[in-house]
Amino acid sequence: MALLLFGLWVLLSGGLSLEICVIGAAVTAALYALSCRVLGYSPAKDLRALKKVGGAVLFLLYLVWEMLTAGFAVMRLIYSRGREMEPRVIWFKTDLTGDSARAALANAITLTAGTLTVSQEGGQLCVHTLDASLAEGLDHGAFEKKLLKLERDV
Repeated sequence: MALLLFGLWVLLSGGLSLEICVIGAAVTAALYALSCRVLGYSPAKDLRALKKVGGAVLFLLYLVWEMLTAGFAVMRLIYSRGREMEPRVIWFKTDLTGDSARAALANAITLTAGTLTVSQEGGQLCVHTLDASLAEGLDHGAFEKKLLKLERDV
């Protein structure tokens, strides 16, 4: 967090000089000390968060890939003649324990074309799919596995 604060200081200062760096280091140290005292930050928590950055970036890249492939799958469903779509509403239980991880799963499902998270109650998710083929693999799918790995890498 201290590095982010210092980077923000330099960025907002509009230049880079010894004076800006010294004053920025002092202000950053004071803000970080205040954050540790009042908000419960600590260097150990920052290191744990830093370890998760790589996994989060990989998850986001996988999400973008899935959004693209799902978009093409939905286009294929829409433009194929004689094919009747079979909408489904499914409920499934997730093994994710954190609220933020469950929200990330619900949002990832909603961001992929043809699926929409209707409800999230505790560990249960209700998802509407445009077609039955899009519902395959939602429960305990790749999104959940990647988020479980991120959640457990503490």
